[in-house]
Amino acid sequence: MSTTLLTPSSNLNPSPSSIGESQSAKNSSIAAPKDNRMLELMKSLYQADQQVKYLHLQAEVDSLLQYQQIIKQQRLTSGRTNLGN
Repeated sequence: MSTTLLTPSSNLNPSPSSIGESQSAKNSSIAAPKDNRMLELMKSLYQADQQVKYLHLQAEVDSLLQYQQIIKQQRLTSGRTNLGN
């Protein structure tokens, strides 16, 4: 008959470091969905920020194009009046 001695370092009594490792593994699996949600939130905020910047740039471009058309029309008008004199 053989007997097996259980020592504190056996698998039945996990060491504090292995408990910490398993706890950190649990925490990382719990943190992953939180990280994903945070990432999605940051993406949506980033997209909203980019959309605001885009709309401001588009408005500025429209304004500059309108200004260019006004100047062009003024030049055409002033050119016609100079030809008439």
